[in-house]
Amino acid sequence: MRTVSRGALAALLMLTLSGCALAGSMNVEPVAVSTQKPGNVALFVAVSQHGAGVAGLDKQAFKVYENGVPLDNQQIQLTLLPTASAASQRAAVLVDMSKMVGAEDKKALSAALRSFIVRLRQREAVSLYAFDGSAKVHLVADYTKDARAEPDEKDTSMDRLLAFSRRDSSSSLYTAVMDGAQKLSASLAAEGRPIENGTLIVIALNPDLAGRVDDGKLREFIASSPHHYFLMTVGPWATSADVSFIGKNGSARAASLNTMTTPLDTVASAVDDDYFRNYLVSYCSPARAGKRQLRLEVATTDEQGHKNIGRYDTEFDATGFGPGCNSQAFPHFVIAKPKDSSSRVASSNASPSSPSSPKAGTKAAPPSAAADNGVKVSSAATPPPKPSASAATPIAEPPSGLGYE
Repeated sequence: MRTVSRGALAALLMLTLSGCALAGSMNVEPVAVSTQKPGNVALFVAVSQHGAGVAGLDKQAFKVYENGVPLDNQQIQLTLLPTASAASQRAAVLVDMSKMVGAEDKKALSAALRSFIVRLRQREAVSLYAFDGSAKVHLVADYTKDARAEPDEKDTSMDRLLAFSRRDSSSSLYTAVMDGAQKLSASLAAEGRPIENGTLIVIALNPDLAGRVDDGKLREFIASSPHHYFLMTVGPWATSADVSFIGKNGSARAASLNTMTTPLDTVASAVDDDYFRNYLVSYCSPARAGKRQLRLEVATTDEQGHKNIGRYDTEFDATGFGPGCNSQAFPHFVIAKPKDSSSRVASSNASPSSPSSPKAGTKAAPPSAAADNGVKVSSAATPPPKPSASAATPIAEPPSGLGYE
């Protein structure tokens, strides 16, 4: 989830955000907004429907209105820019090593995690941590983003994880979550991009036994955190210990280490869903002076021919705007810092940057509630079940022209 919170609104410089409106079942949430001379306007938005991200939209799905007047996409050079140009994306995977496991369980854990991390790093950089009864997590490995990553049997990171020597035989799940989130924030900040999309994934084999902090403090920490949180519990203990709140954005359950592949696929699909709902819309405003009421409208048509429309309304100042705009120029976002640090929207009226061509990942289907292998999936943000991607499905390169290049 994130230094720049999707649902929050804040004012910065000459840009005033005036809220997010809904139409039909489509939801368009602002992540960041930028206005720049000579006439560039850019909106980083997250598009969802019934709680699931809407992927694969092209620029024809977006319509811009200024002061209620619909603008011609061709005339304003409306385009979709790569989201990676403005956003840092990283996942931190926390694995509970507080419990002694046998050789067969270790083998199952290694195989499931290896495929899971490969799938994640096709989208973003990944950090793998182990935790036990200690207050802090322990870094096992950092993985760079690689859109063509494949399982590598020569990779020794799983061996290092399985050879992890417990410093404390208790389990400090709660402090591990807090420390992992803080390390994730530091890693994202080091990349220097204004929008920071962090995802924390916790694989828990035990409840919190150390008691360094109570669940109330952790609940408050997670609620105010900008990151997205996913939880997978392993074993029957989770039916009696209420730790579901850790999975703020989704949770899954595996009956044992030998049955964790399917729920891990479900978590990976949920992370994909979050990634591919993001769009960076850029256009050249025809305004040359004064404040403008801006509406970004997103429209799709379902299989039954029903049109679903969502919109986001805001306001910007066009003072000093003129000719010479290039919508391909990347916007320069600046992070707004309101009193509530968990509620941030980036905005800017600086000069546009030169374009580049970062790579991004690909789309997999959103997660579902699985009925087999003792898997139970839930999500506070997405109540309806979603279809799950098959672990055997190859990950293909996304189509060009959708802003993912």
